[in-house]
Amino acid sequence: MRLPLIITLACCAILASCSKYQLNVISSTTGKEPNKQTGNYEFENDSVRISYSFYGADAPVTVNVFNKLNEPLYIDWQKSALVIGDKAISYVPDNIKLNGSISADSYTYRGNNNNSVISNPTYTNGSINATANLPKTTTFLPPHTQSTNTTLRLANGFIQVPDTAFHKIRMIENFADTVKLTKVNTALFNESNSPLAFRSYLTTYTVADGKNIPVVYEDKFYVSRTLNTGSDPRYLREFNRQRGDYFISSKASGFGKAMAVTGAVAAIGAAGAVADSQNAKSK
Repeated sequence: MRLPLIITLACCAILASCSKYQLNVISSTTGKEPNKQTGNYEFENDSVRISYSFYGADAPVTVNVFNKLNEPLYIDWQKSALVIGDKAISYVPDNIKLNGSISADSYTYRGNNNNSVISNPTYTNGSINATANLPKTTTFLPPHTQSTNTTLRLANGFIQVPDTAFHKIRMIENFADTVKLTKVNTALFNESNSPLAFRSYLTTYTVADGKNIPVVYEDKFYVSRTLNTGSDPRYLREFNRQRGDYFISSKASGFGKAMAVTGAVAAIGAAGAVADSQNAKSK
């Protein structure tokens, strides 16, 4: 009698997992190619090497700075920002992260006050055990050292791209032991028509004779390619390795949401049918 319920619950779980995926490839406006191994964008001179990675959910902006100098280098995050359109977003977050736990105990008493009974007064004692993580405003880099910072994300869900921008292309898909050609909705962009263009404005400085000597680095990027697919794009051969020049977003499809609800209702109905059958047998 449990079999119908198990099957229904399994179907519910499978249908609930239906998702849509969007993969966005990021390019540099200078035409610079990303690192062949990591996919990170690296900009280098005699003083620093700056590396950018955007891999992860909603495109975390990971900035790595390596100090090539024989003297200390400082990164001034308060004077650095990610610029999307005409909006500047500071690399120093506005919010303070608080990690910890709260514990509390409640006590109920019965007593009287001037012969007037107080009905079940309740008192609560509590304590907070937490650590506040203050955002870094400056990073100190001794000679020939590096530091990595990730405080911002480029996206919040799917980037809006009109349906008319997409066309189907064939790509190689590897799933388990199967290799096949699959059609993927793809849109291509240049710097002027990209749905997402942004720049990183990074301020560093050295100290000489008690004075700060600032240097500003500005690097520009844009989404050059968008893929929309109903299967995980990491099965595509081109994107089966983690790289810093693309990011993937996902969300439940409308079909998946509807079928999840339908499956849940069916599961409840199956559970009721099994219960009724068992009750009938016990009579």
